Amino acid sequence: MINKEELDRYYTLSGKRKMLSRQFEEALPRFHSHAEAREYLNSLFGEDFVYLGSQEDEEDDRVVYCYTIVHDRPGWEEGTRKMKETGYASGSDFIHSSQDVQIYENGQIWMVY
Repeated sequence: MINKEELDRYYTLSGKRKMLSRQFEEALPRFHSHAEAREYLNSLFGEDFVYLGSQEDEEDDRVVYCYTIVHDRPGWEEGTRKMKETGYASGSDFIHSSQDVQIYENGQIWMVY
């Protein structure tokens, strides 16, 4: 089971972008519900695990819960502020400041790379 102390070993750098690797996703335990997966990820990332909303998956009518894991708090906050003020944010700093995660009702996790 992954704990906070070993999180750094699951990060990779792609240019300036810090992101969790596929090895992180593979090392996650199997979850049986959205709530179980959410609690686990929240215990790892705390306030950097941010809920974005939910939607129905068009392919199979399952509800998917959308989150982002913030890797660069200043870049993410600046981009979020710009989005609220102008309706859009440009630049790679905001785009690369977080990594999206989708959690299905059954606990299945899908990470964006």
